[in-house]
Amino acid sequence: MAIVLPSGLVGPETLGDYRLRGGYEGLARAAALGPEGVIGELVASGLRGRGGAAFPTGDKWRLVRDASGPDKVIVANGAEGEPGSMKDRTTMARVPHAVLEGIWLAAYATGAGRAVVYINDEFADAVGAMRAALGEALAAGVASVAGAPPVPVEILAETHVYIAGEETALLNVLMGKAAVPWHKPPYPTEKGLDGLPTLVNNVETLAQAAAVARIGAGAYRQAAPMLFSVSGDVARPGVYELPLGTRLSDLVGAAGGMAGGAAFRAVLPGGYSTPMLGADAFDVALDYDSVRAAGSGLGCSIIVLGAARDLRQVAAEVMEFFSRESCGRCPTCVRGTRTLADALAAGPGDDADLIVQAERLRHKGICSFLDTAARFTASSVGLGAEPADATA
Repeated sequence: MAIVLPSGLVGPETLGDYRLRGGYEGLARAAALGPEGVIGELVASGLRGRGGAAFPTGDKWRLVRDASGPDKVIVANGAEGEPGSMKDRTTMARVPHAVLEGIWLAAYATGAGRAVVYINDEFADAVGAMRAALGEALAAGVASVAGAPPVPVEILAETHVYIAGEETALLNVLMGKAAVPWHKPPYPTEKGLDGLPTLVNNVETLAQAAAVARIGAGAYRQAAPMLFSVSGDVARPGVYELPLGTRLSDLVGAAGGMAGGAAFRAVLPGGYSTPMLGADAFDVALDYDSVRAAGSGLGCSIIVLGAARDLRQVAAEVMEFFSRESCGRCPTCVRGTRTLADALAAGPGDDADLIVQAERLRHKGICSFLDTAARFTASSVGLGAEPADATA
């Protein structure tokens, strides 16, 4: 049963339809629980951030609530620059009220006085749906908690670059600065947008938080809904809501199976940002611990690769992307990603030496970008290029 993203939606869910399935009841429940009770529900639900880092959502909200100062900000990250990911755009375009309810819930729980929704301006459907839903909610008077005036929400459509998906780079963009990460600390929860304690959450995370408030932590934990962006060599790429812990083979089945009946070759379980896994990962459970134990991570997208794929060529294309998208602040990152991209594009060579080169680049940048690129290179080279003997 869909908890976050009802099946069959063609356009944006209306306010009336959202309320028919309990929409905005979470805000009424929040008023009875109080801010600390809302955060406690999130902790009990086990919800983790869906932007890739998987930080416990309730803990992050508490950090902002406990931060000093009367002014705090909510930033909903709808950038979705990860190749293969389409879940956040789909969430905003199809269930915009769920995102808004999550924003107002977060503002109440943390004590924030304003909110900003950052959306890639290429997502015209998402921008339009969010703005229309905001007008609907305010006109209907459903956005207040405990009778307080609704926290103002600003929806910003901006030209997006990949690195601005990182929360500190995103905050720099919102403050009119270059899209470059900053050294932590300070963390955004301490000093973020305009120097204020800031909660930065992925838009799916906020929609999931609204579901927690609506159905309660126990029911949510049992259902464990997750939106999976599935692309690559599957018959029906798209967004699928299935329980966290669904096996990759079952997710591929939900997506129509392998395209053309091909054999399964490999998977990028968190998109470009995570190490590649080989044929033996076809039955891995898609939860944080299981994917980590397999040697990778669960992230914003799942890219499935079939038997015809040359994994070295795939890796070369990914590394070309990383080289192009480096913010340019760290010379080691600029040179390192270019070196790895060129080595992979050159074709088969000394793989052991390339893995050593990649490992030497780890932990050398300001943010995790270079480390991510290096881990991806080492994982893909380690799998080799020959097709695996696996079936869908």
